[in-house]
Amino acid sequence: MARGRPWTDDENRIITEAFAKGVSIEEIVKRLPLGRTVRAVDKQIGRLGLRGDSQTMKKFYCQTIEGDEIMSREEALKVLSAVIKRLKEGGEMDEGELVRLRTVISAIGRYFAVFDSYEKYAELEERIRSLEETAAWEAEHAEK
Repeated sequence: MARGRPWTDDENRIITEAFAKGVSIEEIVKRLPLGRTVRAVDKQIGRLGLRGDSQTMKKFYCQTIEGDEIMSREEALKVLSAVIKRLKEGGEMDEGELVRLRTVISAIGRYFAVFDSYEKYAELEERIRSLEETAAWEAEHAEK
């Protein structure tokens, strides 16, 4: 049984749009007219079906990256530079964008470690290929 005043279409629109952008419930409360609590907004998010329902939840997909598509160190540094520039600019930034930027920074840090291993692995593969070619050539010429 509802105890407070009914939710308006405008309030529901604000909640829906902000929630879709990843804005925190606390921040959504600040965007609404006075008198709405964090608990009330949280319950309204559930009533609006914005979470928990697999049909309304956002889905994210990622692609497999092939060897020739791997980002170079220079490209990774450009991405990191763009993120740092955005953070340095400041201004209005919703929670979703901030989380995305933090994720990129974290991923780039891990990327460099993995990239180092990948470069070493690629170098080893090339050495093995070269040794196999040399061994095949020597075996061919040893028979003659």
